[in-house]
Amino acid sequence: MRMRGGVSAASLRPQDGLPAAAPPIPEDVVDAAIHWYVLLASGTASAQDRAAFARWRAESAAHAAAWSRFEAMGGRLQGGAARLAPAATHAALSKAVSASGRRRALKTLAWAGLGGTAFYFAQAQVSWRGQLAGALADLRTGTGERRRLVLEDGTLLQLNTATAVDVRFSGAERRIVLRAGEILVATAADAQGRPLVVESPAGTLVPLGTRFTVRHAADEDCSPTRLAVIEGAVRIYADGRTDGETALVTAGRQARFTRKRIDASAPLDEAGQSWIDGTFSAEGMRLADLLAELGRYRPGRLRCAPEVADLRITGAWPLDGPQATDRILDALERRLPVRVSRYTRYWVTVGPR
Repeated sequence: MRMRGGVSAASLRPQDGLPAAAPPIPEDVVDAAIHWYVLLASGTASAQDRAAFARWRAESAAHAAAWSRFEAMGGRLQGGAARLAPAATHAALSKAVSASGRRRALKTLAWAGLGGTAFYFAQAQVSWRGQLAGALADLRTGTGERRRLVLEDGTLLQLNTATAVDVRFSGAERRIVLRAGEILVATAADAQGRPLVVESPAGTLVPLGTRFTVRHAADEDCSPTRLAVIEGAVRIYADGRTDGETALVTAGRQARFTRKRIDASAPLDEAGQSWIDGTFSAEGMRLADLLAELGRYRPGRLRCAPEVADLRITGAWPLDGPQATDRILDALERRLPVRVSRYTRYWVTVGPR
């Protein structure tokens, strides 16, 4: 059978000896799987609940695949409820009336013991790390989604695509924990005088009356965090240690850092901040880099053929609205000598025309 773009079905099969990449699991299916995990792990599920779960799992291949991944990554539900105190189970389930409630319930079960398998999930399979971080986070956005909110102290927090954040305010400090993705923080003066700290897997940031973005990939904890300061200044503490490596990044500069080092700051990439206003921008950007960035806003794989990787383009396109990324791909096809081949919804290749 022939497919769009002149590629045969046979050519889409994995090479001998290499496993096929698992297709992405839709976010609503992940949420449903978490719901069933919490309920079945609690030991309070009725026969009707178990029958409903069986029907859900059999409804579609995506449901079955989601549950299989949970099982493959260590989720052993049988007998698990015996290790949970009934009070903890019921306290968690009493909150499981919404998506956010399910996330809190899963956290409770995790810390109680049984749900520790959920944290194994994050370590066992990189492809699920971002989904799990989002599922457990206080605040989150899905792929292609952005969110803007004001915290209780007046701080503005904006979440970019596929971002997961925990907010931990106490009497001593205001802490924002970036698990994965990208955020904009516009600080506000706190009536209680508490310091604001932003934490990422690579270290901590202490803003000095400022507006800045922080980005961290979900793939690996050891990957670098990127700080971009729009206004004011931000101090970096690598690995969160006040006695370790530190650097002050001022307005109009950006820097990358890991747990072990802080790179020298560089001029701010203003095009990279355009997402704040709902725009995807490029200024003389390599096509390969543009597609890698655009891929953050759509599910599946967006591939760039080596023959066109070094083409350059400048432009700005809206990120809002349905099929926003498809419209950007169509614009690339009009402006560059490239062809966009859509083999499936989740597999798109940009190659020579």
